[in-house]
Amino acid sequence: MKVLLLGRSGLLNRLGGDRIQIENTAEELRKLRIGVDISLGNDSKVDYSGYDLVHIFQLDWNPDSYFQAQRAKKVGKPLVLSPIHHSVREVQRFDNEYVFDFRRISKVLFKDQFHRDVFKDVYRSIFEPKLFITTLKTIFLGFKNMHRKTLQMADYVLVQTTREAEDLKNTYNVDFSWAKVCNGVSKNFLTSSEYANTLGFSNYIICVGRVEPRKNQLSIIEAVSRLRKETKEDLRLVIIGSKSGNKHFEYNWKFNLALSSNPWITHIHSVPYADMPSFYHFAKVGVSASWFETTGLTSLEAILSGANAVASGDRAREYLGEMASYCDPGDIDSIKTALKREFYAPRPVVDEHTKQEYTWENAAQKTLEIYNKLLSTR
Repeated sequence: MKVLLLGRSGLLNRLGGDRIQIENTAEELRKLRIGVDISLGNDSKVDYSGYDLVHIFQLDWNPDSYFQAQRAKKVGKPLVLSPIHHSVREVQRFDNEYVFDFRRISKVLFKDQFHRDVFKDVYRSIFEPKLFITTLKTIFLGFKNMHRKTLQMADYVLVQTTREAEDLKNTYNVDFSWAKVCNGVSKNFLTSSEYANTLGFSNYIICVGRVEPRKNQLSIIEAVSRLRKETKEDLRLVIIGSKSGNKHFEYNWKFNLALSSNPWITHIHSVPYADMPSFYHFAKVGVSASWFETTGLTSLEAILSGANAVASGDRAREYLGEMASYCDPGDIDSIKTALKREFYAPRPVVDEHTKQEYTWENAAQKTLEIYNKLLSTR
């Protein structure tokens, strides 16, 4: 079997959730002796007809997926879609309540979330002119219409949570065949037994993710600050993640100001993924108070490494269940209360089912089952 995995333009420019998913899926499928190629954007040089099946990753904010799906169906190939879809309701709340930088403009100009998303693509194309033609087509076709048609063209949709499938059907008013394939964590989080503390302190609160409004680091900083005052303890906060450059200049400025004003915060721009279990292990709580996420993988990584977890959103709750405390990203006291609960709680005990379920090997095996199902009916 030979499979073509398709990602968005610019996928390799920075490490994101869809890149992690594509690369790990490809690696594990190859171990199962499946021929796998990866292509980005709508590359006309790639011959889709040379593959048994086409698998597209990322629907949200991605015009490429629509044109990729059209090409796959034109040459009669079975099409699998991993939407990596966020809740439109959560995204809209974020855009309404917590805006920085140019998002202030889109909030005023547009009430419809899909119109806002097109406007953001126009803004991005200013800095990446090669995206302009695709963005222009998006203006005329409409993001929501493109997404709906992409879902209709897919022979199978692979979601990460049941809630994701429900949100897709409700948002686009379309039905489709789907299966739940949970994302995995690296083997490092399942097999590590030796940990190195390079920070020189422990029992800190850790937040992992790109520094940007969506990840909500400023609210986390304020929540920890309030918790320090309430408990009179010298709590430390470790933030691991790169800044987002000029795109979030206002947020970066406020983040830098918070760093300079609070010596109890340690910011690390980047850590090799293989070393992350140690950073989680010596923390007491891993916090993800994001405004929207597809899953709660950073929280799961923290739990598997021996730290407690605070997460946000229904998607994370579906993954983590009772293993974490939950907060409202728009309520700093809610974040503080969840942090306090987990900081003083015993460390987690993870059952074997969780360790076996959330692996990339398992995700690839379930994905291959869908591939075989589609190809057997042709």
